Formats: sequence, structure tokens, C-alpha cells
Amino acid sequence: MKIDQPGLPLRKINKIEVTIIQLHILDWYDDIITSWVSLENDSYIFTCVQKDFTDGEKTYYGVKTDEKSSKEMQNIIGKKTFTKRDWSTINRIFEENNKSDNVFLLRTLSLSVGLDITFSKVRNSDIRTIMLPVDISTLYTCQDRDL
Repeated sequence: MKIDQPGLPLRKINKIEVTIIQLHILDWYDDIITSWVSLENDSYIFTCVQKDFTDGEKTYYGVKTDEKSSKEMQNIIGKKTFTKRDWSTINRIFEENNKSDNVFLLRTLSLSVGLDITFSKVRNSDIRTIMLPVDISTLYTCQDRDL
């Protein structure tokens, strides 16, 4: 994972409450998940950026995808394995949508279909550059940091 500035404060501007309708795992390793999620009327790419190894709570960085990007993601998620080209497309989609009004943070123990979640919009100054798939070693090396 590449975060272009240290720390990721959970400054809450707007809270949004929704239900997870669909959840597609893009990458999973050691309980660290990157997923494409349908939440009622919108779709998001959520990637875990922090895990509390004491209680298991995770912080997800979510990027709302536009309609064109959502259609591209639907084409990719049907595959069993992703190629480098697929990951390039996912990263392009993530980057193109990773902008003001599209970025949210979520704290939860898990993600599952039917789960009601509340997430918060981040400020422009909290928008980060993240490369997928996530290198989870960064989560293990910064356990003591307050992201």
C-alpha cells in the first residue's frame, strides 16, 4: 500500500448509513481485505488501511465508483484470478474516482452482505494515494502508529 502522507485521521464530516447489498473480494490475505461493494444505490472499492490487532477492528478507505467504472468492475469481478492488466484497470478506476466527495472511511470488525454500516466522508486533505493489491506488510510494520 502506498499512502502519500503519514497518518490517516478519522475526521468525520458526513456520516452515511447504508446496507451492503453485494460484496466481491478483490484481494484477501490474513484477514486484510480489498473489495468492491454495492451499497444500496452506489458502488465502492474498499481497502483495509489499518487493523487493530487487539480487537480486530479494521479501518477501510472507500472510494465511490462512477457508473462507467462500476460497469468495468463488474467485468473484472467475474474472473477467478486477476491479471496484471486487471489490477492496472482497478488501480486506474480507484485513482480516477479517488477525489473530493467520493472518499470515505469505515471502521468495522467485518464486511458482509446485509450488514448495515456507517461511514464518514473525509476531507480533501485526507485523500490518499493507494496502490492495489495492498502490501499488507505495511499494516504489520505500523501497528503502533495511529493511522
